[in-house]
Amino acid sequence: MPVPDLPHPALPFSAPTPTPATPSYATGYGNSIQPPPVYNNPLPPPVPGSKRPPASAPPPVYYNPAPPFVPHTPIHLTSGGPPPPPTTSAAVSSPVHAPVQAPAPPTSTTNSRKRKSDVSLNDNKEDLFPSDVPEIDSEDERLESLGSDTCNSIRRKIRNWIGSGAQKVGEFQKTIGVSSRSYNSFMNRTGTWDGEQTDTFVKAHHFFKRRELQGMPLEANKPKKPKTAVDSKAIDKILDVSNVDPLPGEAQGRVAVYDTCNEIHKKIRAFLAKDGMTQAAFIRALNKNLPEGQRVSPANLRYFMGCKDVRGGNTNVAFYAAYIFFEKRRIQEGKPKTKFREEMEKAWGSKGFDTEHGGNQQYTCFAGERPVIDKYGKIDFVDTRAFR
Repeated sequence: MPVPDLPHPALPFSAPTPTPATPSYATGYGNSIQPPPVYNNPLPPPVPGSKRPPASAPPPVYYNPAPPFVPHTPIHLTSGGPPPPPTTSAAVSSPVHAPVQAPAPPTSTTNSRKRKSDVSLNDNKEDLFPSDVPEIDSEDERLESLGSDTCNSIRRKIRNWIGSGAQKVGEFQKTIGVSSRSYNSFMNRTGTWDGEQTDTFVKAHHFFKRRELQGMPLEANKPKKPKTAVDSKAIDKILDVSNVDPLPGEAQGRVAVYDTCNEIHKKIRAFLAKDGMTQAAFIRALNKNLPEGQRVSPANLRYFMGCKDVRGGNTNVAFYAAYIFFEKRRIQEGKPKTKFREEMEKAWGSKGFDTEHGGNQQYTCFAGERPVIDKYGKIDFVDTRAFR
């Protein structure tokens, strides 16, 4: 029986107590005070000479980041299948993230407001191609009359038409019905009559001749400056002839005219060229001098302004109304009659200029005679045998 309170003898083969190894830290991290971070280590590193880390020692840095979040849409939301069964595991479940919705396409709003350039372009097209113009058949003999037109003059009209912005080259080719090859072949020539046999010359001549007969412009109008309040008052004052007494026969629409169509053409062009003057305002002023039931329309004025010669457009209501307006302006300004006006009164007498027989009037004459028109617009018959 062993003796109590006596020390036990040491075992002959007992292992020595292990001495913890002092960890060595590399200084390549640029930090000689703090130890390098330990990755994925659940326990802190041992401190040399102590079984337990001192309370004052700074804790080591651990790095164990969460896995990156990758947005995805569950398959049951994309394929239309049933949702997956709920999870009953007691383990901590990862947070459920809402599916990332695709960005909504930008909503396109329709702007009903038109730009000023679009509005002016539409107005210009209506002026160039009005619907209320007299129809002219393609077999009309007047379309074949060249008059003073040559190949060079037709080329000049085409350039003015396109240069004014009325149409583009391709649009004009389509309008008259020619190919670009035929068009370029005609436009690249320079002789007075060089290209008279081409298709472009014939069709372009018919195009511009028809517009002249219909009283439509041969080029687009230039945009006018906007009127100010001062300009508007000045224009209204110029157009107002209400303080002049009615002319003899005005109430019945039988005023004697003592101007030729060419003279009225010149007066209208000069009047419309005034700053701030518009065709619409001028037409309103003309209609104030006409009896009830008669009126001047924009088509009437365009047709009259497209006519030529001293009797061109003499039956048009725009010619008659314009004469009354300019005669009242002469009286209002106190100007005397011109020499040509006095000659017209002497040539036409009390009835005045012919406003009943148009350019298609037929005359019967003897053999060897032909009708001619003098500078006053009167028809006379001349014996052509006297010039042989």
